Amino acid sequence: MTLPLSITTLIGQPILFTSGMPDNLSSYYIQGAKPYHAYNEAFGYLICQQISNHNFEGWLIHLVISKPIDLKIISNVDDLQMFYTIKGNLYYIIDNVEDVSSDHHFNIVVSRKFKSIIRIKDVGVYSLINIHVPISSLNELSESFPVINTLLEKANNGHNVSLLDHNMAAHGRLRNIVQDICERQLPHIASEKYREQKIGELIIESFDMLTRYLTDTNGLNAADHERGEKTEVHLLNHIHQPSPPTLRQLARFAGTNEKKLEDIFKLRHGVTVYDFFQNARMSIIYRKLTESNIPLQDLADEFGYTDYSSFSYAVKKRFSLSPREIRKKNPV
Repeated sequence: MTLPLSITTLIGQPILFTSGMPDNLSSYYIQGAKPYHAYNEAFGYLICQQISNHNFEGWLIHLVISKPIDLKIISNVDDLQMFYTIKGNLYYIIDNVEDVSSDHHFNIVVSRKFKSIIRIKDVGVYSLINIHVPISSLNELSESFPVINTLLEKANNGHNVSLLDHNMAAHGRLRNIVQDICERQLPHIASEKYREQKIGELIIESFDMLTRYLTDTNGLNAADHERGEKTEVHLLNHIHQPSPPTLRQLARFAGTNEKKLEDIFKLRHGVTVYDFFQNARMSIIYRKLTESNIPLQDLADEFGYTDYSSFSYAVKKRFSLSPREIRKKNPV
């Protein structure tokens, strides 16, 4: 059996699947699906059930994990990959960035050469739906959902397009569709047609949600702007300290990862997080130099400089004038 996704361990050991469902896991069987399974004593069972193979290829996947494991995933098809996490925390590592997909989060990945690592950190049962949408079908849908053009453009330029860092939780309609796909038991033939229809609905609803979620031409949505504004206020509260919190601390505070936070600041302000902090800090220092008579040593102390010479050096480096020269040039 050939899966559209090649799955191996990190050391390259292939996960080999056979048709059918193990007797001890028969409760996971979906009526009308084509089941395949793999067992490895290093981690447990992988169960892949093909629930659609016509317009869109769809798989319901269960991971029955007995030991934590990292699995390397490589796409064998030139499709959009849609991952909908039904149950459990699955950690995806794409382009060396780790993001988590939890219950009812979905992710869309467009890539000509998609590679990732799925990290499963705890023992338990995990469930997800994986759907492959051919590029030709994406082109047909792009007129109704222009956001697809943005995804395809990035993929054509060689970028992996992952939406995990947007933390996209599915709304009620999406959850109901997924529940119908996984739980609705119908006669064999009717079941195939029903799930084919439901997967089509899942794709349309996902793109509709994505279109409303991504709100500007930079690919930043309302949640991203909220993270940016929240972090900016947090940085301004530290403006009198000589250095800001670390990028890792700021990313944790904003509820995202370091790379995403840097991207948000570059798209919102055209500068890095650190440069934003320094620009804001120096702007306030300049205003106090030109609009007040606060003694220079007191200003140095206020902004956390260890001595006046360090303060003077930093000001001159930024404005090409020392604090005294700025005061002299701009008398109050």
